Amino acid sequence: MRYVTTVFLPALGGAPFAPALSAALAPYDLNDYAHDPFDPAAGWDSWTLPSSDALPLRRWRRRDPAVVRLAPVGVVAAAPKRLVDFDEMRAAAGREASGAWDAWAKVVRTHPPALPRTHFTEQSEFMLQPAIQEVAQAAVTQRHRYFTFSVLLADPVTHFGDDRAAFIARASTQAFTTHAYLTLDGQWLTQHTADRGWDTHVAAMTAYLDTLPDDTLIARVSCHA
Repeated sequence: MRYVTTVFLPALGGAPFAPALSAALAPYDLNDYAHDPFDPAAGWDSWTLPSSDALPLRRWRRRDPAVVRLAPVGVVAAAPKRLVDFDEMRAAAGREASGAWDAWAKVVRTHPPALPRTHFTEQSEFMLQPAIQEVAQAAVTQRHRYFTFSVLLADPVTHFGDDRAAFIARASTQAFTTHAYLTLDGQWLTQHTADRGWDTHVAAMTAYLDTLPDDTLIARVSCHA
């Protein structure tokens, strides 16, 4: 499984970024896990920094020296909270959501109504529905912008169940949320933490962000577990 973790770090004050990030992630190395009890949802067996900009920056602050860029192309790997353009993150998530919802609406118009997975006893019965078949075939090609395996596994009927406006609003609200986040005091938190579920995870991560000083460094890390 590959997923994104948001790592919050204190302001570096001139200290190098890479050692600070590695030190923060080290306790959750699944190959050398020292925490008790063991939580397989809290950890990684490998991680990398992003190959494209991880966070959008406010236009007038893009040259700020506090931004961590990766050579040789200057990809933004981390930035202080005060420089991150959260409005653009929400807008971009809304644009992506609108495209995805419209793509599903087009599928729905061309096939008989599809029922959610919970309606069926067997997964195979659910998959036989023409609308689901179209999404599945698109996912297999890995060429469709919106119909990925994650959408298929989430059950498109349920995933796109909200009306268009509600679906876009929900995506915008979740724009900053990642599968996991690592707090300043070293807590690794996901939707599986205390079985809190995705919606509570979104609210908790958003609330935590609001409490952080503006100079807190935000990094996005691609993890595998």
